[in-house]
Amino acid sequence: MDRLSVSTSATIVFLSLIGVLFGQRTCTTTQVSYQTTSSVGYYSEPYSQNYGCGFWDWSRCSRTRYRSRTRAVYRQTAVYRTVCCSGYTGSRCEAVCSPSCRNGGTCSSPNSCSCQSGWTGSICTLPVCPFGCANGGTCTRPRVCSCRSGWTGATCSQPVCNPSCENGGTCTSPNTCTCQNGWSGDSCNNDINECAVDNGGCHHTCHNTAGSFECRCNSGYSLASDGRTCNEPPAVPRNIVVSNVGKRTATVSWVPPPNTFPNQLTAVSAYRICASQNQFQEGNRVVTAGQQSRMYEFTNLEEYTAYFFHVAAFNSFGEGASNDPIEATTLEAAPSAAPLAVQAFPNSSYNITILWSPPPEIDRNGVIIYYEIQLTETENGTEFQWTSPELTTTRGSLHPHFHYEFRVAAHTSIGTGPFSAVETVQTLPAAPTAAPTQLRVSNFDSSTIALVWEPPPFTDRNGDIVRYHIRVTEQETQTIFEYSSTSQHYTLTSLHPYYNYVISIAAETVGVGPFTTGLLQPTMESVPSSAPGNFSMAVVNSTSILLSWSELPLPERNGVVQGYTICLTNVRNGRDTDYSAVSGPYSIVNLHPDFTYRAEVAAVTVVGAGPFSSQIEVRLPEAAPSGPPTHFSVDELSPRSITLKWGYPLEEDRNGVISGFRVRFISNNFTDLEVENATITIEEVKPFTLYYAEVAAFTMVGIGPYTVRIRVLTPEDVPSPVSTTMLEAIQGSPTQLTVQWRPPEEPNGELLAYSVCCRESTQQPLCDCDSAISVSSTSCPCGDLEQDTSYHLQAMFPVGLPHVKVIGGFSPYTNYTCFMTANTSAGESSPGIPHSSTTDESTPADEPQDIMVNSLNSTAILIQWSPPHIPNGIILFYTIYINDSITFNIIAAYQNSFMFGWLSPYQLLNVRLSASTKVGEGPLTESQSVTTDESVPGAVDNLEVLVLNDRPSTSLGPPLSPMEY
Repeated sequence: MDRLSVSTSATIVFLSLIGVLFGQRTCTTTQVSYQTTSSVGYYSEPYSQNYGCGFWDWSRCSRTRYRSRTRAVYRQTAVYRTVCCSGYTGSRCEAVCSPSCRNGGTCSSPNSCSCQSGWTGSICTLPVCPFGCANGGTCTRPRVCSCRSGWTGATCSQPVCNPSCENGGTCTSPNTCTCQNGWSGDSCNNDINECAVDNGGCHHTCHNTAGSFECRCNSGYSLASDGRTCNEPPAVPRNIVVSNVGKRTATVSWVPPPNTFPNQLTAVSAYRICASQNQFQEGNRVVTAGQQSRMYEFTNLEEYTAYFFHVAAFNSFGEGASNDPIEATTLEAAPSAAPLAVQAFPNSSYNITILWSPPPEIDRNGVIIYYEIQLTETENGTEFQWTSPELTTTRGSLHPHFHYEFRVAAHTSIGTGPFSAVETVQTLPAAPTAAPTQLRVSNFDSSTIALVWEPPPFTDRNGDIVRYHIRVTEQETQTIFEYSSTSQHYTLTSLHPYYNYVISIAAETVGVGPFTTGLLQPTMESVPSSAPGNFSMAVVNSTSILLSWSELPLPERNGVVQGYTICLTNVRNGRDTDYSAVSGPYSIVNLHPDFTYRAEVAAVTVVGAGPFSSQIEVRLPEAAPSGPPTHFSVDELSPRSITLKWGYPLEEDRNGVISGFRVRFISNNFTDLEVENATITIEEVKPFTLYYAEVAAFTMVGIGPYTVRIRVLTPEDVPSPVSTTMLEAIQGSPTQLTVQWRPPEEPNGELLAYSVCCRESTQQPLCDCDSAISVSSTSCPCGDLEQDTSYHLQAMFPVGLPHVKVIGGFSPYTNYTCFMTANTSAGESSPGIPHSSTTDESTPADEPQDIMVNSLNSTAILIQWSPPHIPNGIILFYTIYINDSITFNIIAAYQNSFMFGWLSPYQLLNVRLSASTKVGEGPLTESQSVTTDESVPGAVDNLEVLVLNDRPSTSLGPPLSPMEY
């Protein structure tokens, strides 16, 4: 027989962050509700007619019959709802701003406005002037300033002058003008007479104009660029004197001319001084001196010659008149010029001839008696000096290819004149008389020798060296090689390694000089020129190989073979390892099993290794792994399962193909599990329990070492439900209840706290609160959490004894339903069985409502009201307080209205009310005023009649009281 359990309704809560769709606007869970409808379906069911035999009477049937049965078919419809976060509203959870954004601003986030251009502030009410408002101005609208008095412009930076500034004046601050030159006054309308002071600064005449003035010059003069000075050149300098006259010098001194209008234009800027051999001509001796000069010395005048001197002054208008000429004559002297056309030419490598012409006639200054010749050997500074009455001379016994400097001077009876400019002549070259010096050799490598030398001594070169001759003799073969070089170094290349060479050098000018003494120099060793032969490699075991080879032929060693280098390449990772061997064969151990290796060998001299042999490749057999798996860790962990993961051992530690892994899981005993992949999930573990695990890899040869054992503590889980044993009210404490409970049977972790969730029993639950629903520590479960907010977290208690607590925060005289939950770090347990209790009464929490006080007539009023919103118990009566300026009345009322009479007409009264329970009186209402109706007044009082100035006058007092009914 089929058994079918039917649920008429169900609620499924999916914890889904709708915030992914609307950013952070949707905070709560997405709720899915299902409404179930059913229909009837029919099917046939076999049954035994005789007796029951076996499980469900199916096995021993003597006769089988069929009967019709019905079953329910269910259909569910899902309804989805999304709830916005605080500060958002609408179907798309749009932000809410309170107060709302002004001036076109938009609400971009809760209570945060995004303002349009020109506005700012929390709700976009402050206008923005981007350039500011200066001088106390105020920004009243976007980009609009309201300026203070005296200022205007878009930013209140332009001052206002009233009246405005005239004649080009500028308003620089409110009602303050800055005038142009020539004007004054508050608005720049008063002309200034500049000519009244110091002739206006004019040279000749000053003429005043409106707002200005102008300078004018006398006839024959024009006005200068400064508008004040007339173009008047300076006068003749005074007190001109010629003194200190020598053979070629004379000194002229003077005093500046007078200046009647001193300024920069009329001031003397320079002086012009002339020395001429003709008193009527200026001549070629003209110089200019600065404005501060008062004296000038002429030099380089001609000896024994008459000169005429003139001085004139300059200013910005030109040159003034000069003085009458002053004559002076120079003295006699030695020749003032050197001989002309001085030259020389070499006759041979050892002598030269020098020839020249006399000085110019005007520079001889007398009769030339003889000529003095000076000759200097440039290379070593040796000097020669002699005289000749002729215009030519020859000098011998000189050095080949040396430079000689010479000069010639004329001599009169007074003295020797200046020497001619230094000229140079060089003797002819000759072959060197000595070999090069300081020959030095060095080896660059086994086939190269570098040569460096110095030229022959300077005195033995006898000319410019054009090249050097290099002679090299190879001793082993007695072969001679000839080379040449234009520099003082040379590199011999393509030499044979480890050979002896004899080297000598000679210099060449116009001929080849002697060679140096031969210098013996061997070449350096080199690397071997070929690889060892018969190279082979044999496998010894899974971790070692044996290499062997034959020695090099003697001609190919290029030196003494010091040993052999072996390059072993791990083909799998490309890593090279070098080994050194004195001779073969050679064994290499501690290699990696199942790795392929490639080897080659080369011979080594002191210089290095020669070429390597051809490579040989071999693969070693497998072995058990030599290292544990890597990165062993917990991948996923829950209270009821553990997932472990790891990586394969390092490549160099696998030693073959990994066939699988052995996992050792340890709790109270050892459990070994073998898997092919690098992960395993272990089910049915206990929450908050300590386990240990380790793993090892294995190949076909054997198993490798285990990893370091790791410690795994399963997470905590939520506890089992808490049983509430008592919920009672506390007499005299209307806001407190006493709760008592038992701890959960299965804590599933370390208990952190207990929570009490309560609601008013008058609110109907949306679900069966006895169902087991997971809750958090800040809200209580019951049905659809987003709709039923009747349960609230009332209190949280720390773990410990006793399991009884007093909880508060309740409303007086209210029935509450409460349940208990327990908390671990994993969360909160499902609710326990709820209990109900009613809190004690208290005084009303607020005053009576909807107070209305009305005047019925001139002697009575009517008071009406509603009960308090929060009575906190049964209202037994109301207290009414009525007073005027004299009397005070307190009245108890048991209904919601009261009429108060026996009052006076037109009487002002103040009324207040309060409600009372059995505990006491609640708060009073605000005072309300009422005035009874008016009535006719009483008789006039204090009537008096007086006679004033023979005329009667009447005086009345107010009535004693209003007329009473």
